Amino acid sequence: MTQITVSKLVIEKMAHRHIDSIRAIDRVCYSSPWSASTWRNELSESTRHHIVGRINDTIVGHAGLLFVLEEVHVTTVAVQPDHQGVGIATRLVSELLDVAVGAGSEAATLEVRASARRTQGLYARFGFQPAGVRRRYYTDPVDDAVVMWLHELQSDELGLRLATVRAEIASPPSTGGIQS
Repeated sequence: MTQITVSKLVIEKMAHRHIDSIRAIDRVCYSSPWSASTWRNELSESTRHHIVGRINDTIVGHAGLLFVLEEVHVTTVAVQPDHQGVGIATRLVSELLDVAVGAGSEAATLEVRASARRTQGLYARFGFQPAGVRRRYYTDPVDDAVVMWLHELQSDELGLRLATVRAEIASPPSTGGIQS
């Protein structure tokens, strides 16, 4: 097995040339992936910010934000299944939060499948807290959405949390296998 390290991940702003790669990831990660035209619209909206993560020339993940007044909504985070569990999603979310903080946003929200405990743990690592449930929000399969919020994006506490998460990714414990 090829060892994958998050240190080889390059994060850049998503561009139209990335749409085919993004859609390929979405087809295996989401039951209702966005169309190419939806992606083109997303990339043309000034209230959206999307990034991709690549290793060498291969797009391995992506993430996006929607800016609404003083808040941001995390609209998507997806990583190719064969690259999951190595810290790519953590790096992508960290980058999104940097963008939100830099834009002066005060809070961030998102929805996550109630059955996606691992994903909820990823967001909790950054300080997102459950705030409610949207019943039957997801289809295929039907699942509730847990609404999570992260307040006080401009706080020193969040800055320290982000630094801690980044340090953990940069210096993962030696496991003898794939690093996270």
